[in-house]
Amino acid sequence: MLEKNVLVVEDEPDNRDIMCSVVQDVAGYRASAVADGDEALAAVASKPPDLILLDLVLPGVDGVEVARRLKSDPATRAIPILAISALARAADRDQALAVGCDDYIDKPFSLDDLVAKIHQLLRPAAASTL
Repeated sequence: MLEKNVLVVEDEPDNRDIMCSVVQDVAGYRASAVADGDEALAAVASKPPDLILLDLVLPGVDGVEVARRLKSDPATRAIPILAISALARAADRDQALAVGCDDYIDKPFSLDDLVAKIHQLLRPAAASTL
């Protein structure tokens, strides 16, 4: 099985640590993490991940803009993005999906839901390599 890399983009250190632990210890993938939108764009340009867990509320370049830029670039548009946000309005979810996020999960999230969405978003990529 190919080992998948998941980039966690989250400015809150405790949330970042929890998401990295879930990715590595529960879902069984490699995790790397950055704290803001600029770091996310640089990390993706340097080493494109297999999945991005993207907080929408970030300092500097926000998550919506990060998703918009990544999905508008042919080199990165196929990377699945799971938007994760405490923004609970339907309009926020709709905006994230409209700019190209592949799925959305609200904070606080259940660990089971997060793991299920991670596996779901990584499964198509794994199936296409068979």
